[in-house]
Amino acid sequence: MMFFRHPDKLGSPPLLNKRLNRNILVTAASLFVTAIFLWNRHRLKQTSVPELPRNQSWLEPDEVNKTYDFPTTSDFQPVTLRLDNKTAQELCATFPRHKLSRIQPVLKIGYSENRDKVESQLDSVSACFSKDDLIIISDSEETLRGHTVIDVLAYLPDTYRKGPDTSKFQQYLLQKELKENGTLALDKEAAKKIDGWALDKYKFLPGIERAWALKPNREFYVFYESDTYIFWDNMFRLLDTLDPDTALYMGSPSPGRIDGRRLQGTLFANGGPGYVLSRGAMKKLLHRRVGVNGRYIDAPFSERFRHLAHDDECCGDSILGFAAWELGIVLQGFYPLFTPYVLTSLPFDEKHWCQPLVTMHKVATKDMVKLWEWEFEHRKHGQPLMYSDLWQFYRPGQVSIRENWNNEAHGSFEPPAQRRVDSPQKCQQQCHEDLECMQWVWKGRDRNTCHLMHTIHHGESKEAHEEDGKWIDYRSGWETERIDQWRSSRLCDAADWVGPSLKRIF
Repeated sequence: MMFFRHPDKLGSPPLLNKRLNRNILVTAASLFVTAIFLWNRHRLKQTSVPELPRNQSWLEPDEVNKTYDFPTTSDFQPVTLRLDNKTAQELCATFPRHKLSRIQPVLKIGYSENRDKVESQLDSVSACFSKDDLIIISDSEETLRGHTVIDVLAYLPDTYRKGPDTSKFQQYLLQKELKENGTLALDKEAAKKIDGWALDKYKFLPGIERAWALKPNREFYVFYESDTYIFWDNMFRLLDTLDPDTALYMGSPSPGRIDGRRLQGTLFANGGPGYVLSRGAMKKLLHRRVGVNGRYIDAPFSERFRHLAHDDECCGDSILGFAAWELGIVLQGFYPLFTPYVLTSLPFDEKHWCQPLVTMHKVATKDMVKLWEWEFEHRKHGQPLMYSDLWQFYRPGQVSIRENWNNEAHGSFEPPAQRRVDSPQKCQQQCHEDLECMQWVWKGRDRNTCHLMHTIHHGESKEAHEEDGKWIDYRSGWETERIDQWRSSRLCDAADWVGPSLKRIF
């Protein structure tokens, strides 16, 4: 460190002006900061990349089991309605259309996907939207029941079409060519050349741009897919509790790509159960800086993050999640309100029983309209539909044994432990002796394993089949009396709305 003599002491030293003193101090400070930075960078290189983000400064507090009793009411009128062979138009007369001036639904489909899925979506979750209410985005332009389906890929710049890293996008150009010359619908072999899944990831970023361009300044934008089920009453209730001008990106969290610069794992909202972007988030995603000459400094949103679509990233929802992360928008994880569980695998247990359910993924085509009609008969004015209400749709546990049935949760995050037993009767006995066991499944023939579960699931039909060279058949059972006692002792006086969390199991 340098010291300067006072002029009244030690004779007549050279006088240093104030600017020189200031420059020396700034230089010293810069060297100090640089040294700290280099030391931290060296230390981070020694640290392994975390599989999932755990930085609690993102969401403070991030309390896994914290719930809130928000007083909410339904805007459906009447709230509950007996079906009595009512038409879809009569059911939709109860829908609160005024909500659509604030909340914009955006449905994403694909030209090559199963049309039965799309039709069931338009017959249920999206049935009450007029052509002016609903935005439908796809990889090809068409008209569905009066709705104009927007080809969002047509709005992407030529940088997506040309260059060494655009080979996968050529699928879109081929599809467009086949459709224009009339062979796409007639030539099945030509149609097989189109990989709709490969095109899907390109729709997410331009979809956000088009949603804002067509319906700007909506408070919330709800993005969903053809096999997404949305309980609109619950969605409206949830969004009524939130500030639209805060940058909110909400959904069911899934592990995303690693941020190599920050050595940090990231999360994205799974597109299957759908995700919501607030007005504040949309503005932040689409914002472009302007220079002194009035020209934009930044490229458009879809161009700015084009490299993510052209690399090996599998999915568009992951691309969107990373783009949001790069722009400072961190996912708000609202599992289990947004759940990746399918309808037949919904978990009915202590953790979920009194929690509202907002969206689901992969609802079977045959169940979409059934569930939509069921919903009209079960809404309540002062409470949202909860997991406990959804139990009534299938009523799992009312039948003690099902043959050729697997009641394990499809895609379960916590698969049950396996035990070797040689008969379904012994499997049933083991469940009965375990006082926390609610149901069991025996996988027989060549496997002979028993799976005990402390959670109630409905499950699905499962015929005997060969797996890894072994034949397996299925028999499932439930502890019906135990389930009845458990249900009767757990009444939901109020809904347990969860706050955002990136630690809650998803």
